[in-house]
Amino acid sequence: MSQSTDDFDAKFDQYWSGQSITSLRRVQALYGAIEESQSSYESVIPEEFQLYVTPGELEGFTTEQDEENRLVTIKIDLTDASPQLDGIDVGPFRPEMVDRLGFSRFPWGRGIDHSITRRGAKSGSTRGTVSTYCVDCLERWTNADGREAAIGRVANEHPDGSIIQSLQSLGLEDGIEEEIEQELWSHFGEDEKPRVVATVAIQLDPDSLKEKPSGDIINGYYYPGQLHVLNAAMRARKEEKLAEKNSDIPSRGDGTCLVTNRSTEVFGTVDDPLAFFTVQHAEKFPELKKKNAWRAHPVSSEAALLMQSGASLFEQCRRTRHGRSIYTVPYFTQTDSHCAKILRHVVTATHKSSEESLMAEIQREIEREGDEDILENLRYYVIAIRNDSGDINVLHEVPDATIQPVRALAESHLDVLFGSTFNAVAGFRQPKNWQPISEGTDSIDPIINSITSGFYTFGTLARPDEDDPSTDDPSEWLTFSLLTGQQITANRLLSEYVERLAQERAKDSDGRVSEKHLKAQYTQLEALARADQLTAPEHPELTKPPRMTTKPDIPAAEQFLTDDGEIPIATVQEYRLKRFIEERPALDDNAQRRGAFLAGVLVGQLGNYQSSPSKRDMNRTVLIQYPAEQMSGPRITRFVPDLIQKTHVYASEDKYSGSSLFPELEDRLPETLADAAAQGWTLPIDDLRFHYALGQMYGKRALSRALDLRSSIADHAGIDLKTN
Repeated sequence: MSQSTDDFDAKFDQYWSGQSITSLRRVQALYGAIEESQSSYESVIPEEFQLYVTPGELEGFTTEQDEENRLVTIKIDLTDASPQLDGIDVGPFRPEMVDRLGFSRFPWGRGIDHSITRRGAKSGSTRGTVSTYCVDCLERWTNADGREAAIGRVANEHPDGSIIQSLQSLGLEDGIEEEIEQELWSHFGEDEKPRVVATVAIQLDPDSLKEKPSGDIINGYYYPGQLHVLNAAMRARKEEKLAEKNSDIPSRGDGTCLVTNRSTEVFGTVDDPLAFFTVQHAEKFPELKKKNAWRAHPVSSEAALLMQSGASLFEQCRRTRHGRSIYTVPYFTQTDSHCAKILRHVVTATHKSSEESLMAEIQREIEREGDEDILENLRYYVIAIRNDSGDINVLHEVPDATIQPVRALAESHLDVLFGSTFNAVAGFRQPKNWQPISEGTDSIDPIINSITSGFYTFGTLARPDEDDPSTDDPSEWLTFSLLTGQQITANRLLSEYVERLAQERAKDSDGRVSEKHLKAQYTQLEALARADQLTAPEHPELTKPPRMTTKPDIPAAEQFLTDDGEIPIATVQEYRLKRFIEERPALDDNAQRRGAFLAGVLVGQLGNYQSSPSKRDMNRTVLIQYPAEQMSGPRITRFVPDLIQKTHVYASEDKYSGSSLFPELEDRLPETLADAAAQGWTLPIDDLRFHYALGQMYGKRALSRALDLRSSIADHAGIDLKTN
């Protein structure tokens, strides 16, 4: 039966009072209220117990076929003076039976469930295990063996407690285990392992009960969910676990619930779907006393049950990334029933196999609703945790992320791709795709997806040691910083860039710098500067975007033409280098950084010349001899004069028209290095090394890019380079 909107609204208003979202616990409780409001049938479970049952935990155990998933029912006759085992039925577990079982799951450890109904393992149960389940229903759950004191109290105090007492008596009878075993053996093959749920069905006189059964009798029997006393015992056991989980000392008292903000009885060892708070790890809370845990973490039974009810829906917001669980949980700052239905729809519609990030997928679905007010109130609680054998470490936590900072950065990233940094006039050649960031990040949606999925930073920052992964994964640090739009420390970012370049160079058999990683890093750095997300108090010029932010026009040929009507390639190279530097405050306004960059340009150009088959055809070029990760200001000062002299020798030997291979560096580089040395080379070392590597990449491609520009200039001017 489908659920009406009015039914959902009424149930949601019953469980959720419209309080604002101020904590993770409230988000978890909100998801529980949504799930509880979703039930689409009239339950036989009395309203006072409905929060305690967990019928959703039986999903996957029911069947429409005859040969799958079994319901094992112990039939008990209480109409005579003494209880009698009236046989055991084994048959397919039909979905319509779920509600009658009054099932309440105990999700932790290997204990029995809260309800007398017992669920087996998802991997299936042998007939021996099923026999144990059935015996536990009569012996352990009823407190016949003294292990379930809360249920024993209900048996003694409830007006219909004699039902539990009769089950106790039956469970203690000699030979009951053998009798159950014999009954089951005919229904299960020796090697058979179906999914199983075990329960009881009781024949009794309803007029003899103080609390009348709910729902219709089935073939003369009532099931646990229909009997008030069995529901009351289930509730008692569940509340006992709220107070005594991982502790022999009850932790409960009167206080203010941290979820509902209402004064009521609160519990201190409430099951947490994420296991963030647990007295089992009391060493993390030095002042925590188990008995007084309710004072440190006061949660009412209603809030606790809502949190547990929402656990499955909450879990759908989890994805795994680099060995960590990442929860991206959408919510609205103010949530009514309309918003609640939207949340459930978008969360349940997501696909864990999708290449789209969860935040991007959810945002897209909610934007389709077209309600601006709703979008303004949309937030994401994003958490990264690592589970070390049950020891939960919260690595990053953002309680109120929005898509706005991500979208702003994505737009800045696009501006970089289609601006002056990647064009023929003075910039680099744009790669065919943007791996290692993400293939195809040349439009807004793929970039948003790349940022929110973590690929945007995973492709540019240093990778932790796989054998000893650090909790401080640099890519996760940057990803969570980008989600909040917070300022990024430029020094740390550049340090991570340099380390990643060194890692990639170490993997390359020829020891080359990875240009695709370097281009991705520089694009990211410039995008962060454009989005005003970089901070460098001692070097503010590093945080400024290029002065030319749009794609420049091809320059006029007149400024390059000689008296003979030629366009010298050296003049074009000079133009490109001068323009690239002047457009970037980070280079133009800092002599040390500019000196490191120009030194890299020299090494890149000379290395390219040395490796050229038509020139020197060398294997061990200066690019291998002077790697970025080993660079420093004093070392640059020492080796650059030698390399400049080498360019003179090469120019002479190869009969160049000028005295140097790279005349655009002849005066500019020594003068810049002199200024840098006079300042004492105070630039942070990773800042220097990154821009030196950038210069290497620029220098390696300087000639080919200048030839491209020269061709474009000639085409625009109608000049035939064949005769030039």
